[in-house]
Amino acid sequence: MPMQLTYQTRQQLNEKLIIQELQWRRFMPKLLPLLYRIHQILPITEETNLCFSNDLSIKKLNDQFRGKNKPTNVLTFELPGGGMIGGDIIFALQTIQKEAQQNKRPFMHHLAHLIIHGLLHLQGYDHIYVNEAKEMEMREALLLQKLNIPNPWKLYPSRSI
Repeated sequence: MPMQLTYQTRQQLNEKLIIQELQWRRFMPKLLPLLYRIHQILPITEETNLCFSNDLSIKKLNDQFRGKNKPTNVLTFELPGGGMIGGDIIFALQTIQKEAQQNKRPFMHHLAHLIIHGLLHLQGYDHIYVNEAKEMEMREALLLQKLNIPNPWKLYPSRSI
């Protein structure tokens, strides 16, 4: 079983951070302030677990729950009842690093986008249909703008999460 670390922060955050992939530790000095800033613009009312994992773990989950036998950047699992109640958001380090590099985006900008993306899923947003995707993308862009992060949809309009 992989070692897991849980971080406690001084700021009042509802999120619990679970580190499954120890390589994530090097990002903690930037990640914790980023999470606090995201929390200020996108509050979550109940506990949300943010699990910082790897491609192998997320590939297994993606296959088990979505029938896709490949890694993905982020998976979100709502608690029963949905809508700002909370849930689990799992991030795959290697996929996120690869995407950031391919798109020539700073890693932390891409990660901020994926954190917001996962949190919006917990609030009921989705991107299955084109109209839903556009609404979710606009919301993501607005929230990223508040963090002074460029709109990824303008930079990479054909890309999809």
